[in-house]
Amino acid sequence: MIQTLNKHVKWRKDNGAIFICDCKRLIDLKVQLKYKEFMVRLERGVKKKELTEENKLVFKDFEKMNFLSELKIKPLNKKDFPKAMEILDNELGKERVRSNDFLYDKFKKYPSFFIGLFLGKDLVGVICGFTRDNYLLMSEIAIDTRFQKRSFGKRLVKAFEQAVKDKFTQINAGAYDSAINFYKSLDYEPFLLIQFKKGDYSPKNFSKFKVIGSSPTSIEMEVKSCDIKHLQLLREKYPKAHFQYIFKKTL
Repeated sequence: MIQTLNKHVKWRKDNGAIFICDCKRLIDLKVQLKYKEFMVRLERGVKKKELTEENKLVFKDFEKMNFLSELKIKPLNKKDFPKAMEILDNELGKERVRSNDFLYDKFKKYPSFFIGLFLGKDLVGVICGFTRDNYLLMSEIAIDTRFQKRSFGKRLVKAFEQAVKDKFTQINAGAYDSAINFYKSLDYEPFLLIQFKKGDYSPKNFSKFKVIGSSPTSIEMEVKSCDIKHLQLLREKYPKAHFQYIFKKTL
């Protein structure tokens, strides 16, 4: 079982010590600064049996004080779906490109590819996927803002990979500019997707690029690294085209 700090517990380093607070019950605890690394690990989720004996003593104190919750990753069920869509709305907002109805249709068809991260009984993260040609698309991923910066997103991706590895050999994921480093940290490799409408551009407009795939309305371009400045220059030069880094991983 993986456990972490529950949704009401926060911690901070201050004046040479670590202060932990249950903000709902107004309970405070102070521990030595040497436990900082342990607190970082605990915030991300740990298994009690993997802790050092010294850290287990602090962990047991947290258990007695009800500071902890189980961190569980499992497929979504039908009743979880509205909350999952609420998380996507809150975290992705206008950047969302797929509607709830579209994703619900995919959910009914591929339920095992819609996975949630639960903190206790609360759904706090979601990842969605569905098939595309000869690969699986990791279409959406989001973590509730209150629980970001705790490596929960990485946990979700790794769980997604484990869930699909017997069915697919490749996962693709379209990345917002802000998520590029996230996918790189998980060993996904990028290529650049350029999409456009007929009449605006054609593949000939991009013939100078190193093309690895094309259709009448899109180009897949090989890249050695992700360069946001170069991406912005391309967007300025071809304003009617859509540029996005796609990350792929062979399982």
